[in-house]
Amino acid sequence: MNHVFSVNWKLFFLTLVLLAVLPMSTSAQGDSNDIASVSPTSAMLGDTNVTVTITLVESTVPLPPSEVAPNQVMIGTLAGSNTNWNGQQITAMFDFSAATTGKQDVTVEFLSPDGTLPPFTLDDGFEIVDSNFLVYLPLVVKGAPTTSNTPTVVSNTPTVVSNTPTVVSNTPTVVSNTATSVSTTPTTMSNTATPTATSSETTPTATTAPSTQSYPIVDTNQTKCYDNASESSCPSSGASFYGQDAQHTGNQPSYTDNDNNTITDNVTGLMWQKSADTDSDGDIDADDKLTWTELQAYPNTLNAQNYGGHNDWRLPTIKELYSLILFSGTDPSGYEESDTSSLIPFIDTTYFDFAYGDTSAGERVIDAQYGSSTLYVSNSNILFGVNFADGRIKGYGLTLGPTDKTFFVICVRGNSSYGQNSFVDNGDNTITDQATGLIWSKSDSGTGLNWQEALAWVQTKNAENYLGHNDWRLPDVKELQSILDYTRSPDSSSSAAIDPLFNVTSINNEAENADYPFYWASTTHVSWNGTAGSADYMAFGRGLGYMNNSWVDVHGAGTQRSDPKQGDPADDEYIYGHGPQGDAIRIYNYVRLVR
Repeated sequence: MNHVFSVNWKLFFLTLVLLAVLPMSTSAQGDSNDIASVSPTSAMLGDTNVTVTITLVESTVPLPPSEVAPNQVMIGTLAGSNTNWNGQQITAMFDFSAATTGKQDVTVEFLSPDGTLPPFTLDDGFEIVDSNFLVYLPLVVKGAPTTSNTPTVVSNTPTVVSNTPTVVSNTPTVVSNTATSVSTTPTTMSNTATPTATSSETTPTATTAPSTQSYPIVDTNQTKCYDNASESSCPSSGASFYGQDAQHTGNQPSYTDNDNNTITDNVTGLMWQKSADTDSDGDIDADDKLTWTELQAYPNTLNAQNYGGHNDWRLPTIKELYSLILFSGTDPSGYEESDTSSLIPFIDTTYFDFAYGDTSAGERVIDAQYGSSTLYVSNSNILFGVNFADGRIKGYGLTLGPTDKTFFVICVRGNSSYGQNSFVDNGDNTITDQATGLIWSKSDSGTGLNWQEALAWVQTKNAENYLGHNDWRLPDVKELQSILDYTRSPDSSSSAAIDPLFNVTSINNEAENADYPFYWASTTHVSWNGTAGSADYMAFGRGLGYMNNSWVDVHGAGTQRSDPKQGDPADDEYIYGHGPQGDAIRIYNYVRLVR
C-alpha cells in the first residue's frame, strides 16, 4: 500500500511540474466561436449514458427555440442522443464505450426555417481518456470562469490529497450536469458525503454555514413534529412517524440585511431584493404585480438603476426562488377573514417585506404568487412560481381569461451555479449530487405508500442496511425539489422530470395515461388553524387537475403541493381532486431515499 501511494505522489508532482511549464490559457476557438462552455469537459473510454451540457454564448443564439432547434450534437464522430434545448443550454447523451481517445471537437448543428445556420463548433472542447489516472487540464473558453494551475485529480487507484493518505474506491462516473467551476485545490471524488445524523440519533445537529458545494440547500425551518393530524412530540427511532423533517436539521436559514434594500442569503450566496414593492410607493399590493412580459423587462430596469450598487440582477429560476421558502409557515387556504396578522407566511419576514393577496382589489388572501424565469417545458404558456402565502410551487397560466396574470417579483444576483446539479453514478445503485453533497438511492420504492408507511419504509431499509447504509431518510421537500429537472417532462421528453440516471417507476394516472409518481417529502404542510393532516410532495410526473370534466396537466411536472397523509383516494371527496383547479389527490405516493 505504501509503495502504491509513493508511485502516485511521484506522478502527481510530475504532473504539477508539467503544468507549470505549459501555457495556462488554452482558450479553444471554435469555427464560429459561439460555444461558451462544455460540461463535463472529459469522460473515460467506456463510459455510457453521459449527459453533456453545451452552453452557447448568449448574444449568438440566432432565433428563439420555437423557430430553431439543434439537429445534431457531435463529439468528434460520435452523435449524441436525447437532445434537449433550454435557453442557451443544449444537453445530449453520449455513449463512449467505443470512441477515439484524445481531444475531440464539439459541434452543434441546427435546423432553421431557411437552413442557413452554420454549425457551432468548439475545437478540442472535449477529451476522451483511456487511463487510470486523469488530470483535468484547465480549459478556458469564452464566457467560462478562469481556472487555476492546480489540477483536479480523479483516480481508480488510491489518491492522496492531504498529509494523511485516503483510500478512494469505486471511482464514480460523472454523467450529468457537471458544475462549470473548477476546484482550485486537488479534489478527490468519493462515494460518500459529509455524514448526516444516523437513524439512531434523535437530536439532529444543525449546520449553520454551507459547505463548499455550489448548490447548498437551505433547511425548511420546520422544527415541530406531527402525526397524521396534529402536532406531536418527536418520536424516537423505531417508533411510528420517526424520521420526519424536524428530526434532520441541515443548513439553517441565515440572512444579512445589507441596508440598501437588498438581502444576502448566507447559505446560498445569493443576493435578493428585499421587497416586491415594484412601484416604490412604500407598500406591497396588487399594483406591484407584473405580467410575464413586464417580469422579463424588470431586471433591466434594476440594472439601469444600478440597484443596490449592482447591475447584474436577473429573474430567479424556480430553484433559486424556492431556496427562500420556509415551512415554519402556515397555509391560509380556507381562511375567510381579512385580518392576516395571525397568519405566518412561508418566507422570513424579519428580512423580507411581504404582503398577502390584496383583498381590497378583489384578490384572495393566498394570492401571493412570485414569478420565476422558469416556463414549463411542456407548455410555454405556463410559468412556475412560488406562493409564499400557501407554501407551494405551481405552474400558473400566463393569462387569466382575457387578461394577463400578474405576479409579485424579487430579483436575484450572484452564485450563477445555484440550482445546477452535478450527478455522479457511484456504480452501487446510489447517485451523488456533488453540487448539494447529498447521496440518493438510484431507484424508488416501487410502490405507493401513505405518509406514515413511507416513514416506516425508510426505517425498514435502514434495518436492512440497504445498499450498505443505515442512515437513509425521507428527504425534506426542499431536498426533493433539488433533484427535479425542469427541462424534462412526460410530454416533452417522455420521461419523468428527473435526470435519466435515476430509475423511476411508471404509473397510470387519474386519466389512465402513462405517467410518473408524486414523491413524499418528510415535511408536513400545516394549516392556519394548526391542523396537520397533509404532507408535501413533489410531482415528477404531470401535475393534474380536474377541470371542465377532464384531467389536464394544470400545474406541470415540477409542482409542489400537499396531499392527505391518510385515507382512501377512492372516496368521493378525493376522486375529482381538490380546490378550484381540481388538484389530483394521491394519498399513496412513492419514496426516494436520501442520505
